[in-house]
Amino acid sequence: MDRSIRERTAIHIDLDALKANYLTACSLTQAKVICVLKSNAYGHGLRMTALALHEAGCDFFAVSCAREAMEVLRAVPAQVLIMGPCEVARQEKLLGERVIFTVTCEEDLWELEESCTRTGKDCQVHIKIDTGFHRLGFDAGREAAMRIARTLAQCTRVRATGLYSHLGLVNRELDVSQHDRFLRMREELAACGLTGLSAHLCDSIGLVRYPHWHMDMVRVGAFLYGVRPSRSEQMPFECLEALCFQSTVTQVRDVRAGEVIGYDEDRVDHDAKIATVCAGYGDGYPRRLSCGRGQVLICGRRCPVVGLVCMDQMMVDVTGVPGVCRGSEVTLLGGGIGYSEYADWAGTNRNECLSILSSRPVRIYEENGKIRAIVDDLIRE
Repeated sequence: MDRSIRERTAIHIDLDALKANYLTACSLTQAKVICVLKSNAYGHGLRMTALALHEAGCDFFAVSCAREAMEVLRAVPAQVLIMGPCEVARQEKLLGERVIFTVTCEEDLWELEESCTRTGKDCQVHIKIDTGFHRLGFDAGREAAMRIARTLAQCTRVRATGLYSHLGLVNRELDVSQHDRFLRMREELAACGLTGLSAHLCDSIGLVRYPHWHMDMVRVGAFLYGVRPSRSEQMPFECLEALCFQSTVTQVRDVRAGEVIGYDEDRVDHDAKIATVCAGYGDGYPRRLSCGRGQVLICGRRCPVVGLVCMDQMMVDVTGVPGVCRGSEVTLLGGGIGYSEYADWAGTNRNECLSILSSRPVRIYEENGKIRAIVDDLIRE
């Protein structure tokens, strides 16, 4: 084995899987599929992910903030919905681009109108309705509909083209309540003269759980990256994990029973062979997987994490695993360490496990069995 260390950590992204998941999502709906790229495309790298999905046919993306929208527009000629608040200074930079802003209150509308007036440019907005999630959005109801319509009537450059909300996905009863409230709000807005708005309510889970609620658009995020919606295991479609997070063994040492490993007081209860791995929570490996809660894959064997996960390093017990040495490849997530079990170990969900992957690991994009691109966000290569 070549014992030199090439990349301390790397995230391998399977563009074939990413594109296949997009096409599967498209096959599950008659609505337009909006691909959600927030949080660096759930850790997969925003620009390359946007480019791959655009090649597969997507021309409408959604992000959380203005900076993410700018990255998408640098990568592809597509429409971008910003689903979160947008700073006034960045609004003005994005006016005239293929950007749709979300408005959640009257202040959002007035800020956009003022930005448009200053720049002499128009903009489109989608109206966000709070149907019971209680996060962002106008209240649902006749009074709110009248206020929205009245404010838009006074705006000369802001045009509403869409309407959306977000399901809490707690249980079917609450989801039905939100769905019905959304439909009533659409009717209230239509009664106030706001008609022809593109409506969207469903995310990746709604895509498979509520096929009759797809309306004009569905916002597909986690599904694209291989996070199969819960309770869909028996449904006849594939959802392929698209990412493999890997690192490297930097040192192997023998440790006597009773010795402390790393910070705190986690001790081995046997004579052990301990491998130090060049990854930590600074790369996005959760500290909650310390002290035996997490496992990694080395030389075809699962090995427990020992001691506390550090910012830049972690230790694993490789006792009895032949062939482990400096330079050995370590799989942390994906490629034999499933998203669901990894999330269970960490006591969180799969989306968080992916989206917390930091910019430090080099991202290696593979397609048709070959490396297509290597992206290092730290040194912009």
